[in-house]
Amino acid sequence: MKWNKRWLGAASMMAVVLLAACGKEDGGAAAKPDGKPQTPAEGKAAEPVDPNKQVELTVYSMLSGNYEGFMTSEGQYIQRKYPNFKFKFIAPGTGTSLKDVVTAKTPIDIIISTPDVQPIIDVGLDSDIMDLVKKYNYNLNRFIPETIDSMKRITGGKLFGLPGRVSSYTLYYNKDLFDKFGVPYLNDKMTWEQIYDTARKLTRVEGGVQYYGFAGDIIAMLDMNEKAPQYVDPKTVQATLSNDYWKRVFDRLLPLYTLVPNNAESAKLTNLTQSRTMFSKDKTVAIAIGVNDAGIRAVSEKWDMNWDLSPFPAFQSNPKEGPQPSVRYYLISSTSKNRDEAFAAITQFVSDDIQRELVTTGVTPPLQNVDYISQLGSAIPELKGKNVKALVPPHYGEMNLKDQYYIATRAALISAFDKTVAGQTDVNTALREAEEAANKQIAQLKSK
Repeated sequence: MKWNKRWLGAASMMAVVLLAACGKEDGGAAAKPDGKPQTPAEGKAAEPVDPNKQVELTVYSMLSGNYEGFMTSEGQYIQRKYPNFKFKFIAPGTGTSLKDVVTAKTPIDIIISTPDVQPIIDVGLDSDIMDLVKKYNYNLNRFIPETIDSMKRITGGKLFGLPGRVSSYTLYYNKDLFDKFGVPYLNDKMTWEQIYDTARKLTRVEGGVQYYGFAGDIIAMLDMNEKAPQYVDPKTVQATLSNDYWKRVFDRLLPLYTLVPNNAESAKLTNLTQSRTMFSKDKTVAIAIGVNDAGIRAVSEKWDMNWDLSPFPAFQSNPKEGPQPSVRYYLISSTSKNRDEAFAAITQFVSDDIQRELVTTGVTPPLQNVDYISQLGSAIPELKGKNVKALVPPHYGEMNLKDQYYIATRAALISAFDKTVAGQTDVNTALREAEEAANKQIAQLKSK
C-alpha cells in the first residue's frame, strides 16, 4: 500500500486505519495495562525535552517522498509543540541509499519505515528505544497491540520505534446497484457467508452488462487471519504454502470470486486497482474490498454514485479474524546524536492532540480506545452521512514478517489463487506449484 498520497487541504494526512488511545500524554494521565487511567501519583510521564529547544533532526524515509511532503504530513504537527525543531529530509535515491548514508557517516535521527526493518538492521542503524520509553515513563498501551507486538517479534524483543500511521481494509458498496436489483443494504454485523449470499444476488447480466456482486484486493483476503502461519518458515526460510491452512483459505475464498463461472476476466476481480476501477468508474461491481482511504478516493476520483461502507467481516468459524494492519513506523537511528529530541518529536506526532485533529481528516490513528474516534472524517464533506466507523476493522490480524522473502512468497500465492479462480488448475496443484516457485525465488534472493 502506498503512503505518499495526500488529501487536499485539511485532509493532507489521509492514510487511514484504526481505533485510538487509552490515556493521555503530554502531561495527561497514562493508562495501566488494564486500560484504566493512572492518577498523577501513580506515574506522570516526564517531559522529553524543553519545548523551546533548538535542534535540527535528520529524517530518512524508506518510503521516499520529499521535504515538503514530510512537513505537510508530520513536521508541522511536531512544530506545534517544538517550534524550534528544524528538519532535514533524505529519501532513497542515487547516492542516498541506506548504504550510501552509512558510508558517508551521515548522522540520521529518525527513520520512517515499513514493518520490513531488515534493511535497517543490515546497515547497523537499528536502535532499541526501550531506554527512552522507561526514562520518560511512556505508555505503550496506547497503541493497537499488534503494532507493538509485531515490531518486537520481528526484532527479537527490541522496540526500534513507534507506529505513527496504520492502514487496513474495509468494504465499499454501491447502493445504486443494490436498489437496482432490490437487495437489502449491508449491515455492520454481516459475516463473509452473508456477504457471499448478498453478492450472489447481485451477480447478474442486465441490459447486456455483466454485474459482479463482489471483487477486491486478494492480498487483503489472504492476509486476513486470527493466528495464521507465516508465509515463510523463519527457521528454515522456506515457503509454507502447500499445507492444510492455505487449502482451507482457498476453499472458502474461491466462491466469492467465482460467482461468474469460466470468467475470462477473473483476474481483474482480485486486483486492487482494476477491481476499484470496476467499482468506482465502470460501476459494475456492487461490493468491493479495498484500502480504507474512502475520503481521498471519493474526493480525487469524484465518485458520482450512492455509495457507503461496511466493516471488514469475519467468517462464522473464525469470528476474531481481521485484516492485518499496514503500519508506518517512526524509528530512532543508532547514529542519532539527538535521541531525546527524536523521541520527543515522534511522541508529539502520535499525541492525542495531534491524532484528534487528524481523525477529522479521515485518518484512523495507530491507537486504541480513544474517545474522539466518533469524529472520524468529520472534516470531509464527501464522508458526511457515510458509515465511517466501518473504516476501523472490528479485529486486526497478526502481522506477517514482511521481508523480501515474504513478498516473493506472497506473489506466488496470489498467482496460485488467480489460476484457480480462472479454472486453470485445482487448489492442491496450485499451492504445491506456488510453494516450489516461491522457494526458487527465495534461493535466488539468498544468493544475492
